[in-house]
Amino acid sequence: MARTRIVIIGGGFGGVKCAQTLRRELRRNDADVVLFNRENHLVFSPLLADAVGSSLSLQDVIVPLRQLLPDVVCRTEEVLHVDLARREVEFVAHDGSPARLGYDHVVIAAGNVSNLNVVPGMADHAFPLKTVGDAAVLRTHVLQQLERAEVCDDPEKRRWYLSFIVVGGGYSGVEAAGEINDLVRGSLRFFHHIRPADVSVTLIHSRDQLLPEISPQLREFAREKMEAAGVAMRLNARVTLATGEGVGTKDGFVRGGTIVCTIGSTAAPFVERMDAPKEKGRLLTEPDLRLRGRADAWALGDCAVVLNAHDGQPSPPTGQFAERQGRQCAQNLVRVLRGEPTRPFTFRVLGQLCSIGGHSAVAELFGFRLSGFWAWFTWRGVYLFKMPSWGRRIQVGADWAWLLLFPRDLAYVRTDPTERVTHAHYEPGDFIIKQDEPPAAFYVIESGEVEVVRTTPEKPEGEVIAVLGAGCFFGEQALLNNRPRSASVRARGVVEVIVMGRHVFTTISKSLAPLRAALTSALTRRSSTFWQERPQIVGTLRSLALADFIEPAPHPFLAPTATLREVTRAFAGSANDVFYVVGAGDRLEGLVTLTDLLRVQGDGAAPETPVASFMVKNPAAIAATDTALLAASAFREYGYKTLPVVADPATRRVAGILRARRLLARLLQDAPPA
Repeated sequence: MARTRIVIIGGGFGGVKCAQTLRRELRRNDADVVLFNRENHLVFSPLLADAVGSSLSLQDVIVPLRQLLPDVVCRTEEVLHVDLARREVEFVAHDGSPARLGYDHVVIAAGNVSNLNVVPGMADHAFPLKTVGDAAVLRTHVLQQLERAEVCDDPEKRRWYLSFIVVGGGYSGVEAAGEINDLVRGSLRFFHHIRPADVSVTLIHSRDQLLPEISPQLREFAREKMEAAGVAMRLNARVTLATGEGVGTKDGFVRGGTIVCTIGSTAAPFVERMDAPKEKGRLLTEPDLRLRGRADAWALGDCAVVLNAHDGQPSPPTGQFAERQGRQCAQNLVRVLRGEPTRPFTFRVLGQLCSIGGHSAVAELFGFRLSGFWAWFTWRGVYLFKMPSWGRRIQVGADWAWLLLFPRDLAYVRTDPTERVTHAHYEPGDFIIKQDEPPAAFYVIESGEVEVVRTTPEKPEGEVIAVLGAGCFFGEQALLNNRPRSASVRARGVVEVIVMGRHVFTTISKSLAPLRAALTSALTRRSSTFWQERPQIVGTLRSLALADFIEPAPHPFLAPTATLREVTRAFAGSANDVFYVVGAGDRLEGLVTLTDLLRVQGDGAAPETPVASFMVKNPAAIAATDTALLAASAFREYGYKTLPVVADPATRRVAGILRARRLLARLLQDAPPA
């Protein structure tokens, strides 16, 4: 008779406790217990902030699963799908191919994964704090910022290096802010050129108080102690965007050189794909932790909605609940195998603990409230004895005792990632690159517009010399010539760019013929001495009022829903070479030329094909407030004969059209060729 196979997906607190309980309750001959987890260790997540702040070694917050679960089959393959109908788990095998494993019972304990995309730009510019890898990268970054600040001659830049923003006022955010603040301020005595006033740590929270899980008195104590230690509080401030310069809130912009985000999570991808009842992405369970409508599938922890029979409320996503759910799930599963009735999950919270930095903490245990040093001592004691082995308890306890007498370790291993292609988000006015800085990357604009700004002795405040739109690129000249940036590039509106590191750019540009040809053309165009050799033309362009050359926009405007048939009629009934596609508020969304029309007709498109599918989307445009010099540069950059004119870059409301022929005629009149 085949033995029962129980598959557990997830090696966090809940999954590990479930596996341990099953192995204790079942004989090895009764069942095989298989645990899938991408990492080969359990992460003691409450101590990740301590690893960031050098209170603990990174090795002290992880425990190898094979040593923790010697009688469990541990597999590090990534789970792709759980087929509830066929009772199979699909995963990525050792060679990268998909494989399947059948089960009699499956326990979903996959927790959540970071999802910084809940805030625009956060994924591009913020550090998450979910895994040991996150903690390692963040710790190294903080120490690197200290080293950069030490050798920086510019006081403003030094303060920039030492400005830290932590988003989220829950346990993770409060502990991360406290540890970063302790690490940076406690290490200043080893640095000769950094003053305490150079350091700023800001904690931003969307509610009016920190730590909503604990009592109001302890929340207020935590806030006061952290502010006294140097952590600035921004409460009732919901973060709406993140850029390389800081974060935006409803009340303004908070500048900072480092952003740490402790908010934003989502279910694991395979959970999203499961054919099972869910609520806000989390699996719905019966009172005994079985998936609704299933007798052989169970769920627990952060990925599940588990009602607590003690108070009838959904269980919070905390480690102590996940651990108790893991134990209860295993016990109920054993009852099912023995033909016994299951029991609903019930648990009474033992307490809440949170370190706030400076050897201080807040705690609620068994109805008692503690704060200050003794709460911190209790916090460390509780978590010390939660460590899963005596060896790890002794090791962690020794590290903590060492720090009571000696300074934190400031050594770090460089964790600079291998260069790759990434994405970045910028808000209006953000500098993407700055003049005279060393070249590091190549940029391709996905959406939005940027302006190229050059500072010269004649124009020390800077002059906008070009505008680039979606599909354009920049940064190639400094990389290929290995020279400092010759101009700054600034976002005119919301901009999304693809960022390619120096070495990736060099490799691709050498091997990809179309990119090489585009780069050659751009270098020839942008390196030309056309303007330098014609100072009279430049002077004339600077003196001309662009408004004198703006003509009414070609009418009628086309809606994005206009069909190929309607576009054809518009061209047939007009002498226009181009029509604009506009949305609400006359916002420019695209343009379509006669060439575009003939091309799409030649491709055999149906008459009902919407114009949005073949128009030039988000075309480059000149603002009515721009200069004639900038317009001439745009004509030269794009090779266009006409350019749309918008009222301003933010609204992109159509204001007219600019023809290169009219501008050129005026130049020939005022500055004829020699």
